[in-house]
Amino acid sequence: YDSTQTKRGAAALARLKVFEGVPTPYDKVKRMVIHDALKFGLRLQAGHKYCLLDRLSSEVGWNHYDTIK
Repeated sequence: YDSTQTKRGAAALARLKVFEGVPTPYDKVKRMVIHDALKFGLRLQAGHKYCLLDRLSSEVGWNHYDTIK
């Protein structure tokens, strides 16, 4: 499945902003952990579509896939 096959997926990819590190407006904001978000992977239901960050980043041109593998 390729998310850019649909107009909706292509539009979502165009809106995606990716930063290395913490961008300037957010570096002074207090950080917090959302425990329910960490449990997301355990609650995936069968048949729901999802995307892995390593695959997505390599598809959009990030060249350090082997570093995080």
